[in-house]
Amino acid sequence: MKLTKLLVATLALTAFSASAEIPEGYYDACIGKKQSALKSQLYTIIKSHDKISYGSSGTWGAFRDTDVRDNGYIWDIYTDDEVAMPSSGSASGMNIEHTFPKSWWGGSKNDAYCDIMHLMPVNATVNSRRSNHPYAEVSSVSWENTRSKVGKPKSGQGGGASTVFEPDDEYKGDLARTYFYMVTCYQNLSWQGNGLLTAANGTYPTLQDWAIEMLLDWHRNDPVSQKELDRNEAVYYHQGNRNPFIDHPDMVEYIWGTMQATEWTEEGGVLPPPSKDPVLTSPLADDVYNLGAVAYGEYTQIEIPVLGTNFSHTATATIKGTDAEMFSLIFANTEMNALTLTAKQINSVTGHVLKVRYTPTSITADDACHSATIELTSADLATPITVYLQGSCYELEDVASVVALDATDITDDGYTANWLASTQHIDYYTVYRNIWDENGSEVIVTEEYEVDPSATSLAITGRMSDCKETYTVTASMNGIESPHSNLITIEASSAIDMIDTDGSAAVYYTPSGVRLDSRPTAAGVYIVRQGLHTSKITIR
Repeated sequence: MKLTKLLVATLALTAFSASAEIPEGYYDACIGKKQSALKSQLYTIIKSHDKISYGSSGTWGAFRDTDVRDNGYIWDIYTDDEVAMPSSGSASGMNIEHTFPKSWWGGSKNDAYCDIMHLMPVNATVNSRRSNHPYAEVSSVSWENTRSKVGKPKSGQGGGASTVFEPDDEYKGDLARTYFYMVTCYQNLSWQGNGLLTAANGTYPTLQDWAIEMLLDWHRNDPVSQKELDRNEAVYYHQGNRNPFIDHPDMVEYIWGTMQATEWTEEGGVLPPPSKDPVLTSPLADDVYNLGAVAYGEYTQIEIPVLGTNFSHTATATIKGTDAEMFSLIFANTEMNALTLTAKQINSVTGHVLKVRYTPTSITADDACHSATIELTSADLATPITVYLQGSCYELEDVASVVALDATDITDDGYTANWLASTQHIDYYTVYRNIWDENGSEVIVTEEYEVDPSATSLAITGRMSDCKETYTVTASMNGIESPHSNLITIEASSAIDMIDTDGSAAVYYTPSGVRLDSRPTAAGVYIVRQGLHTSKITIR
């Protein structure tokens, strides 16, 4: 066993319940470094580690220390399911999730494939839903459970992906720090496919700009939890390296955030004690925040930064006012009427972001709105700070069915699917394509295509001309999908009609090689020779 493992053996015996026990001198070489130099030094420290065998004995054996709650249930960050960890082997209905998808660097080609710092046990169905989609915030939901969402990304996120996966707020910080670890420990890898939507090749910054912005936000709003501290120790015991962004969360700011111009020290990020009067710079008294219009039965959410200097006491934000029950503060995915902020949170470079949710319970009349206030109180404030909240609610409109039109431009290789434009302000269309077997009795291929709301056609390729195809079209608006349109059928081609011949230019054979004296008319499969060209035809 390595010396590093010996240092935490005691922790392993107590379910790793203690706070972080960073080995003395582990990060000494990082002192005085910033940005890319700091990141590369961390790479040198954490890149060498023990390789855990992938599967039921290695990975799942480690999970018994890293991802089991005190009650014996698996800690699944994607669901609320209570699944007991078996004494050996893998858990039924669970997968090993690569939170940083393995397809992003080429599968099992290197140690990232079995690095338990980013491997976690999750529900197999949800894991399938996640696929290799980037993490991002969802603007239009196509699927969700109590902890996870799949859908179209929020504007500015996703790196161009049409579909993203949003984890629960409770674990966004955990996953952000996992991603910072992965692009540091494996900064030497070449990313590919969907990986290039989030990661960037090169040793620095090794993340796309949108991903840096989002992950910084997740990191700041969801600080390191006891779960992460315990898991970091357990991973260290099994694997022999640590996540520096759990041990020293401030390092994130020195590499990608607000402290890039400053050299890191072991005490990095510590603010000087208050030396002046406390000042709240955001929000300001009488600020008005309009949460916009939302459909009845839905909700919308905004973020309000609470930022100040020289605070030494806590501050409390409380929802009040006429329609206070329709507004709430969100913390750890829980709605609450009041939230207390620490002085450290308020004094930090980015402050603390209040997540404010508006969930209307009634329809507002034209030119009317629901209203409430947020009152901020603190011993550091001479008088409370009051800001105003507004929002309006409309009745959700049903999404009308689309009228599909006959396909055009039909060739052996493809066709154009057509439909009438929706009269509503939809978000997108979805074309559902089915390819049937040669007998037309069973669907053998199903495909879905998301299409821009301004389009009324879609060029489809890869047609199998001897097979029937069908398609339907739906429209989606505000996360609701319309019923399927009428069914359009593209019949299989009888290829015999495509032979341009006067009878003497083509020679026909049966599949067994028997030459025919004339063009066949009986149903069956035939081989046609035209010059140097050979074709298979089917006559039905």
